Formats: sequence, structure tokens, C-alpha cells
Amino acid sequence: MKSDRDRSVRLLWEPPAEATRGPKAALSQARVVEAAIKVADAEGVDALTMRRVAETLGNTAMSLYRHVPGKSELLDLMVDAVWSETAHTPKGPWREGLEFFARQMWAMYRAHPWMLQLTTSRRMPGPHAMTRQDAAYAVVSELGLASEEIVAVVTAVAHFVDGVGRTMADRVQAERETGVSEEDWWNGRETLWEHFTPDRLPMMTHIWNTGGFEQPLDEFEFGLARVLDGLAVFIESPERPAVRPSTCL
Repeated sequence: MKSDRDRSVRLLWEPPAEATRGPKAALSQARVVEAAIKVADAEGVDALTMRRVAETLGNTAMSLYRHVPGKSELLDLMVDAVWSETAHTPKGPWREGLEFFARQMWAMYRAHPWMLQLTTSRRMPGPHAMTRQDAAYAVVSELGLASEEIVAVVTAVAHFVDGVGRTMADRVQAERETGVSEEDWWNGRETLWEHFTPDRLPMMTHIWNTGGFEQPLDEFEFGLARVLDGLAVFIESPERPAVRPSTCL
């Protein structure tokens, strides 16, 4: 008997072939996944149920189980389908490649903030996510890094995007749940600023009075540039032991 884990692997890596003859099926795995993504985009992933997806398709929840065994597998399929919207990192200079990789991830998270709730270390990886990761590794592989360093460099960039993305996703979810924008929420906390005094918070008061919080630097753009700057110091360090470029066997 196949385990749930095996079931997700099979669904992701061995998708059912679409019929080439006869009338097009009214319902398919791809349509179910597409509808589920639309629900998550509009209402958040916490609102996602098989019944809710079925309603958007004009079907019963039971009819969906012919194409997707359950919600867990549906979430796996959704994550990989969203990864398919991103482009592969092109070959070229490492910094341009990793910047491209990061921007693709950032665009994906901005379009689908709920992805941050699902991209955990124990989410079953699908082919689209893995091929994007492989392309990012390939860009770094020409630098003469050890295999574990290649992984660490790409992971550092991905973790930065994940971190900024989670902050953005939290804001989106809070606004959806409360109906109050980030700006309006802070504007409703006027009494807080009365406690920003030079004797208690000297540096924060100085930053506040000089507009540091009013016009902050773009957290993604500033952070990405600094992460890449830091990686450049590591990659270009003359003290780093030389390692032959990694090549595929």
C-alpha cells in the first residue's frame, strides 16, 4: 500500500496524461489546482478546503477526489504550480544570476503571499521547484566553490527572500483579517509616540525626528544588494581555498 508521501511524489513527478481524443474533460487535476490557487490568492490559504474549491468549479467536493486525493496533496501541487510561473535562472555572471533568482522568488511571493505558509522544510518538492533550484546552483557552480558552498550561497539568497517575504505576507494576512491597512493601524496608535523621548530612546528618537521611519529604504532592494555584497567578499576572497569548479557527471 502506498503511503501519503509516495502519493504526493507520484502526483508531482508522474502527473496524469491528458486525454488527446474525445471531448475535453470538464474537470481535471490541473483545473482543480488552478481553482485552489485562485481561492488562496483571494481568501488566504487558511480558507482553502476541498469544498470551497469545488464551489468555485461548480462541482461537489467528492468529485475533486477523483483528481486529487486530499488537501495535503493539493497543497503540494499548488506550491509546485506556482513555482512553474517563475523563470529559470539564466547562465551568466553569478551576481546577475542570483539577483534574477531572488527577484523571481520575490515576485512569486508578492503574487501569492500564502506560499510562505507552505514553503516549509518538509513540503514535498516538485519538479518545477527543483529545476529552478538546479538552475540557481548551476550559475554558482562556475565559481570554483565546493558543493556544500554552492548550496550555502544559494540558500543564503533564498533565506533572505523568504524572510522579507514573510514580513510582507504577515501584513497582507493582517489586513485581510482585520480590514485595517498597515498605515491606518499605526495611525491609530498616536499615544505610543508620546513615549519616544530622548532620555528613554535617544537613537530611535533621533531617527524618528530626522525622517528615518517616514521614508525607509526599500527593504528588499537594500537587503538583496547587501547580501550579494557579502557573498562577493566570500567568493572573491584570496584566502578561500581553491576548489575545482563543480561539474555534472
